[in-house]
Amino acid sequence: MDVQEVGEEYFRSLLQQKQVLERSQRRKGQRPQDWKPREEVYMSFMMALMATSIRRQDNYMMHTSFVPPSYLPCNTPLAELHTVRIQDLQLEMHHRGTYLMVRAITPPNRMTGILVLVEDESGHVVVLQIYQQEDEETRAANEIVDVGTVMILKEPFLKVMASGDYGLRVDHLCDIVIVDEHDPRRPAKWCPRVLDADRSVESLKQSGNEAISAGKPWTAITQYTAALLQNPTDDQADILRRNRALAYLKTKQLDAALTDTNFPKFGSQPSEKALFRAAEALYGLRRFEEARQVLETLTGSFPDNTRARDVLKHARNRCLEQRNGKYDFRRLQVAAKKCRPPQLDHATYVGPIEVREVANKGRGLFVTQPVRAGDLLLCEKAFSHAWIDEQDKTTSKLTLLLNIETGRGFAGGQAELITTTVQKLYRNPSLARAFCKLYHGDYEPVEGLTVDGQPIIDTFLVERIMSYNVFGCPRSSYDTYRNALADMSKTPAAFGSCGIWVQASYINHSCTSNVRRSFIGDMMIIRASQDLEAGTELTFWYQSPVSMSFKKLWKKLDSWGFVCVCAMCNDARETKAAVKVEREELQKQLKELCTTLQSRKSSIAKYERLLLALEATYKRPAVQVPRLLLWDAQLLLVRIYNSRSNGTKSLEWIGKILESLGFVVVGANLSATAFTVERWGLVIDHLVEVFMHAQAAFVTLGHLENSKRAEEYARVVYKIVVGEDSSFQSVPRV
Repeated sequence: MDVQEVGEEYFRSLLQQKQVLERSQRRKGQRPQDWKPREEVYMSFMMALMATSIRRQDNYMMHTSFVPPSYLPCNTPLAELHTVRIQDLQLEMHHRGTYLMVRAITPPNRMTGILVLVEDESGHVVVLQIYQQEDEETRAANEIVDVGTVMILKEPFLKVMASGDYGLRVDHLCDIVIVDEHDPRRPAKWCPRVLDADRSVESLKQSGNEAISAGKPWTAITQYTAALLQNPTDDQADILRRNRALAYLKTKQLDAALTDTNFPKFGSQPSEKALFRAAEALYGLRRFEEARQVLETLTGSFPDNTRARDVLKHARNRCLEQRNGKYDFRRLQVAAKKCRPPQLDHATYVGPIEVREVANKGRGLFVTQPVRAGDLLLCEKAFSHAWIDEQDKTTSKLTLLLNIETGRGFAGGQAELITTTVQKLYRNPSLARAFCKLYHGDYEPVEGLTVDGQPIIDTFLVERIMSYNVFGCPRSSYDTYRNALADMSKTPAAFGSCGIWVQASYINHSCTSNVRRSFIGDMMIIRASQDLEAGTELTFWYQSPVSMSFKKLWKKLDSWGFVCVCAMCNDARETKAAVKVEREELQKQLKELCTTLQSRKSSIAKYERLLLALEATYKRPAVQVPRLLLWDAQLLLVRIYNSRSNGTKSLEWIGKILESLGFVVVGANLSATAFTVERWGLVIDHLVEVFMHAQAAFVTLGHLENSKRAEEYARVVYKIVVGEDSSFQSVPRV
C-alpha cells in the first residue's frame, strides 16, 4: 500500500533472471560433470570480492534482490538426516532428508546476500549464498562466516547462478547450523591442531566478559554457552546466564535474554542484574505492564539504581499510552524529525475495535462502540520497519526487490524489510504467532514451529505476508500534507520506506473509506473519518482513488487478489463509454481555461458552466457516489472568490466541493442554520483548506460563530489527515 513500484527499465533485470531460471530448470535433476578446478574457482571468487570492495568505495551500490521460487524450510531433526557430498548433488533440487557439511575457505563477500567459497570433506568447492542475514551495520559479515567456519546445510539446494557457475543457496535461517571448533560433529580434519587447553568455567566466563567489553556479544554468547556445558555450580550457572542475558539483549535476542534471567521466578532474593535485564527484555518485547512490575520490584529492593528509575518512568508512560491512547504528539513529531531511522519508543494503543470474520473477505476490523469523526481508533508501533532517507543526497544507494513468480518489483525498503522481519522472528519466536496469522494468500507453510530447539522461520511465508500487508510510509504525514498543499499532483504519494503494522493489516479496502491512516515515524495512526455506529467495519483505501483513473486503480488493487465493489468502482464500471469521453473533453476545456481565470470575467462564467456540465454527467447522488473529478476544479474557484473577498460565491462553491465528496452540510448558504456537517464524506488532504476558506468567507460576511465552527471542522480534518492537531496552528491562513 503506497509503496514504490519500479519502472519498466528495471523489468529487464527481472526478465533476464526469469530466463536464467528457465534455462536452469531445463537442467533440473542433472549432476554437473563440468566442475571448474578448485584453483580457478578460488581466484575467480577472490577477484569478485576485490571488485565489490572497489564499488563500495565509489559510494554507489545498486542492490537488486530477486525473490526466487519458494520452497519450504527443513523441519526434520538433524539426527534423522543423512550426509551428502557436493558432487552427489543434483541441479535445481532440494535434497530432502540430507545435510551437507562444508567449511569456508575464503572471506565473505557481502552483496545482496553473503557469498563465501566452501569445500566439503572431499575437497570439492562451490560458492555458497546465504540470505536474510543481518546487515553490515548490525553484524559484520566475517562475524557470521569467515575462513575456517564450518557449517551444516540442511537439505541443500544446488543451482545454476546467473554467471553460469554452480552455487549453493540457503534462504531460511533455520537451514544452516554453525559448528564450532569443540562440536563433536565437526570433522577431525577441520578441528584446530591445538584446542584451548583451559576450558574451565571461569576461563570461559572471563573470555565471554572480555568479548562483551570488546563489543563482540555474539562471541560472548558462544563463550558463556560453552561454560554452561562444563557442569558449573548453581551459583556459577546463575552468573553465566545473567551475563549471557546481557549479550542476548545486545543482539536483540529478547526471548533468550528473558529466559536466562529466570523470569518470572526470580526467587526470594532476586539479583539486581537479573531483574534489570528481565525488565529490558520485557520492554523490548513491548510487554510494558510486566516490565513496569519488574522495575517496581527492582527499584523497591535497590533504590539507588538510577537507570532502573529512568526505565520505570518510560515503562509507566508506555502503559498509559496502551491503556488510554494519550500521546504527546508534538514530541512524537519532534522525535520523528531527529531520529534516523525514525523508529520511536512508544506503545501501541488499540481503541474500541476488534477483529471479526467478514463474508467473502476473510477478516476485518470493526468498531465496538459509536465513534465520531476524528476519534483515535488505533495508534500502532510498526512490527518491523525499513527506512529509506529520500532526502539524503550523499549516497547513491538504490535497492530493488524483484519477484520472479509474481512479476512485480519495488524500489525502496522492501528487500530490507524481509530481512528485518525474518531476523526479528528468528531471534524472538514468541512474536511469530501474531505476525504469521496475517493473510498470506494460498501459501501453505511448513508444519511445526521448532526443529532441534531452534525456531522454524519460513522466509517465503514472511515475503508472502509482506506482499499483502506492507504499507509504504513517509517520515511524517505532516510532510506529505504540506507537499499536497504545494502540488495538486495527479500522482498519489508512494514511499520507499515501508513497514508491517499487524493490527492495521486487518482493515479491508474500500474507495469510500471511513478511516484514514497517517504516520509519525514508525507509528501508524488510524482515526475515524466519519461518524460510525457500533458494529461498523472499518475500511480505508489501499491505493487512493483521488486523482487516479479507476482503470489504473483496479490494476494496482489486482495485486491483492480482489476486485473492489464499492459504490464508486461499480458506478465507474457502469458508466457508458460516451459519458467518459464527454467527461474527458470537459476536463480538457477546464484545464485550458485555468490560465485566464484571474484576468477575464468571461472565463470564470464559462468555467462555472463547464463545471456544472461535468457535474451533470453524474446520475447517482454524490452522497452515494462521490464525484472525484470535480473537487479540485471547484477548489480553484473558491480560491479565486476568496482572494476577491467574495464570501457569498466562495461559500457557494465550498458547498459544492463538500457535496461532491459525499458530505451533507447545512448552513453554507448564509441561512439562519448553523454551519454543520450532518454527514461526513470522503476526507482528502485539501479538505483542510476547504474548511479554512469557509472560515475566511464567514469572517468576510460577519458570521463569526460559523467561522469558528468551520475552523473546528478544519482542525478535525487536519487531525484525521496528519494524525494529530498539535501542529494545526502551522496551517497557513487563507
